[in-house]
Amino acid sequence: MRKLNRLGKDHWGALLLLALGVFVIWLGVGYRIGTLHRMGPGFVPVVIGVLMIGVGLAIGITATPDTRVPRPITTGLPRPSQEGPQWRGWLCILAGVFAFVILGQWGGFVPATFASVFIAALGDRQNTLKSATLLALAMVAMAVIVFHYGLQLQLDLFAWP
Repeated sequence: MRKLNRLGKDHWGALLLLALGVFVIWLGVGYRIGTLHRMGPGFVPVVIGVLMIGVGLAIGITATPDTRVPRPITTGLPRPSQEGPQWRGWLCILAGVFAFVILGQWGGFVPATFASVFIAALGDRQNTLKSATLLALAMVAMAVIVFHYGLQLQLDLFAWP
C-alpha cells in the first residue's frame, strides 16, 4: 500500500494510458484490421491503442516517485487556483464527441466535424464565438483534405436525410 501512495500523477496517467490502450486494441481486433494499403475498420483503433501503450510506457518509465511533502507557498506569488475540475471544458469536449457521432450519421462529415470542433472549442473560456468558428472552419478544411481526399474516408461530406 505504501508503494501506491508514492505513485505520482505521472504514474497514474501512465497506468491509465496503458489500460486504455489495451482496451482499445482489444476492441479494435474485433474488427477487420486489413493492411496498410487497404485499411479495415479496426486498423486505426489498433494503431491508436499501440501508440497509447507506447506513450504510457514512456511516461511511466520517466516518471519519478512522489516524495514531495506539501509545503505552504512562501514566494509571494499568488497561490494556485483551487477551483476544482473545469466542468465547462469536460462537458464541451464530451458534447463535441456526441455531436460528431450524431451529425456524422445524419448530416455528413462536414457538419459533424464543424460542430464537434466548434463545441469543443467553446470549452476554453478564452475562446470567443468568432475564434471557435474560425478554428472549426480551418479544421473542416484540413479534415476534408486529409480524410476525404487523401485517405478516401467512406463517410459522405453531406448526407441530409
